[in-house]
Amino acid sequence: MSARVNLLHLALVPITIVWMVPLVLVLGLALKPTNDPSTFFFGILPVNPSLSNFELVFEQNPIFRYLLNSALIAVPSVLLVVFLGAMAAYALALLDVPLKALIFGVLTLALVLPMSSIVVATFQVLQLLGLYDTTLGVSLVYTAIGLPFGIIVIRTSFLAVPSETRDAAVMDGANKWQMFWRVYLPLARPSIAVVVIWQLMLSWNDFLLPLVALVDKNIKPLTLIPLVYRGEHFTQVGALFAILIVVSIPIIITFLFAQKYLVNGLAGAVK
Repeated sequence: MSARVNLLHLALVPITIVWMVPLVLVLGLALKPTNDPSTFFFGILPVNPSLSNFELVFEQNPIFRYLLNSALIAVPSVLLVVFLGAMAAYALALLDVPLKALIFGVLTLALVLPMSSIVVATFQVLQLLGLYDTTLGVSLVYTAIGLPFGIIVIRTSFLAVPSETRDAAVMDGANKWQMFWRVYLPLARPSIAVVVIWQLMLSWNDFLLPLVALVDKNIKPLTLIPLVYRGEHFTQVGALFAILIVVSIPIIITFLFAQKYLVNGLAGAVK
């Protein structure tokens, strides 16, 4: 058994290297100064790495304001997806809900809809509700997009809770709300961690929806800054990749804090 595991780890080494090459390339381009294009290691890494591109990005853009705008979009959508998704998952898993199979089928179908297919309809709905060009409107759209995934993952976790646990809570006099809040929700923490990371990646990294739904420069998120450094005739490559790294840092930090729950949550979702 250990020999098979060692062979598997050995086979994963070249795959890991292939996956790491683009990441190293992005970091190398971000650290390459414009006045010294010398490189080594197949042109990927700069000979004299510098933080000048990062300094340029922070000097030319109000990064912290854009960071706050991204947080005002992403954080409410994550909280809403977790809270509403958990309640809907509890209902679909344990309560007698009419047309439960149909609802679950529609949720599964919603997972395959690409963002580009709903942009026009989303634009019209936001205008109709008076939420166009607002962070609240964009956050609510991300909530609607992320809810199907959140419901399905958390529902799977609720179904895995032993019936003995539910029976014990009933014998202790717990009502449906207490059972949801004190029993099922704490046991679903790994799945909730998966939903948090998924929703944060969706609402933090997305480019298309803010580009279409936000016009005011004061409320634009961090993901729209790369447009400043990419033009038809001239592209500031170093600054472009520097801002891409800045955009990715909050996602990386969140993943590092939640990784201990992530594997268990994904295993439960697969079941």
